[in-house]
Amino acid sequence: MATATQQNGQAGSARKEEREASGRTGLAGQGRRPMRGRLSPEERAEHNRERLQDPQSLLLLPRTPEGRVIVGMLFPLDKAVNRLRLSAGHSMSVGEVQAQLDRIHEWVNLGYELLKAMGVSEQDFSPAPVLSYQYRLTLAGQRNARVITPRSEETKKVSRVAEKLDGVILHTRMSCDDLSQVEHVFTKIHELIRGLHELIADFCAQVELPYRTPREAEDLFREHPDRGAQTPMTAGGTVPPRIAT
Repeated sequence: MATATQQNGQAGSARKEEREASGRTGLAGQGRRPMRGRLSPEERAEHNRERLQDPQSLLLLPRTPEGRVIVGMLFPLDKAVNRLRLSAGHSMSVGEVQAQLDRIHEWVNLGYELLKAMGVSEQDFSPAPVLSYQYRLTLAGQRNARVITPRSEETKKVSRVAEKLDGVILHTRMSCDDLSQVEHVFTKIHELIRGLHELIADFCAQVELPYRTPREAEDLFREHPDRGAQTPMTAGGTVPPRIAT
């Protein structure tokens, strides 16, 4: 069981993540300037390093558009799942909440099955080596670095799928001689990401939280016109509408 100090520290980090994810005012009223919807690289690095002080924090370094989309979804996902769990046996029955959590577990299983089909072994799913705190601080300053302090095991599981998918996508794009031969792989990946987006939108609606389709996800879901010999590698379909209060 976490100590009171740990709980307060984690809650503080979580609140900052939530404000950033929703693009609303940040730490106004605590002697800090209001946060904009999009942080500068310097502000992002500062907030990343603050969150790294929590031993439960996760440092993620997505290198692909798909990886950045899933990592960005982790923040509203964690907030919605936390609120769902808090409602168990209160405003929702335990069975209702568990049924919703099972949907995340099903998504994670789909992600692992896709990764296995793409050549990722069971051994590759094991946790990455623990990095020193000083090295993590250095990495947190990178432009693509994101740090989250998850409050649920579901968020941790989704983050592991995100990390593996990001690596596989990058390797495929950089090493495949004929990308047209793997178009179906990108289609499945994008469908998986769309499924996560729809889950989060549904969860947020149930617990009355605002949720907006990530901007990069809009590009990912959009059906692009055929440009000569170029083959679009998206899941196709219309762009999901933005959900906001």
